[in-house]
Amino acid sequence: MMKMTYDVVIIGAGLAGYSAALAAIKNNKKVLVTAKGLGNFYSASGYIDFLGYYPANSRKPLQNPKNSLKELIGNNPKHPYSLIGEKAIEAAFSIFLQTSKEMGLPYTGTMDENVLMPSAAGALIPTSLYPVTADKRVTETHELFVVGIKEMADFYPAYAAHNLKKQLKASIKHTWVALELGIGRELNSYDIALAMEKAEIRQRLVDQLKKAAVKGSLLAIPAVLGVKASQETIKNIEEELECRVLEFPTLPPSVMGYRLAENLKNYLELQGVDFIVGHPVSHVQYDGRICKEIGITTGSGRIKKIKANSFVLATGGVLSEGLFVYPGKIKETVFGLPVGMVQEAVPENFFNMDEFSISYAGVMTNEKLQPVKPGTQEVLYENIYIAGATLAGYDPFIEKSGNGVALASGYKAGLMAVTGRDTDE
Repeated sequence: MMKMTYDVVIIGAGLAGYSAALAAIKNNKKVLVTAKGLGNFYSASGYIDFLGYYPANSRKPLQNPKNSLKELIGNNPKHPYSLIGEKAIEAAFSIFLQTSKEMGLPYTGTMDENVLMPSAAGALIPTSLYPVTADKRVTETHELFVVGIKEMADFYPAYAAHNLKKQLKASIKHTWVALELGIGRELNSYDIALAMEKAEIRQRLVDQLKKAAVKGSLLAIPAVLGVKASQETIKNIEEELECRVLEFPTLPPSVMGYRLAENLKNYLELQGVDFIVGHPVSHVQYDGRICKEIGITTGSGRIKKIKANSFVLATGGVLSEGLFVYPGKIKETVFGLPVGMVQEAVPENFFNMDEFSISYAGVMTNEKLQPVKPGTQEVLYENIYIAGATLAGYDPFIEKSGNGVALASGYKAGLMAVTGRDTDE
């Protein structure tokens, strides 16, 4: 039997978990991230969507999400952003931007502005933070080329170009072009991104685009321009073609999400964070309202008992099975914490959006992000903190707020776990 001791153990390897780890290491604490899998990073866009729509039923993207944040907090006291608070949200975004530069994948953007970025289907979606290489405004271009790749599965450039044309109000010259890399078989976006780091493959793309007369235009290309050398690859293509290149997210696997995940993980490891990935938590030991340790059973059957002063739960929601749906109820899968809003669901209306939205279900917390008994402020466990999609009270898909809540709640939970404060001040 192995025993390990940490200042804080973070359960979950998505953006919320990594953000919590970032907060903890900034305070020189001994940190472990453990998870049964690698989180949703590898299917996510790689953008940080702070708040795209408010009210949630509005279909008009917010231009200045920070202005709407005050209204949201005033109207929805149980929303994660209300519990986190403006000060902690701003601190989390600021630290992330600084860290992105330090880890070699610089991001840009601001909480004061949403930028419309194209999706794989050509829909324009609002986001707040994005890689520096994506800092090109498709809404301000006058000549747009949507680039397709014959070997790429599940991307249709004509369809994406048509959708973009319908949404862009400005009169633009637009077209699409399908290229062939000569690889000889259909590949997913990650495989193509790896191939694109080879000079001869990249040159085939450049040579074909030169024939398409793209000089001076904006090229909208699926995010396949390299995995570890994307910035250099994009710069090289822009210089050779004398144009601008805008990558946009693909269907899973998402190369933009992969880049962010791998750079953050490598950064945290260099800062001394330990990782145990691939094994779920198998048991938990409490002493009253204090969690003393968790246990992880490895593939060999050995038990790792891990003690910590504090724990951050960032296992996600229903999609990542941090919350598990049973007939008529939902359960949190690590600590067995009660899930809020379940009392509103009965079998006959469980998936009726007018009466109950499953997306709003989650663990209820106080402003310290400690779990509380639903309907009360009774703290269930004093040294457990909740972050990300495990939190109750919001719909990340409708609001377009998922990564923003993950980033901000993870950072606050990490700080609360190691300092008892919600900012570094």
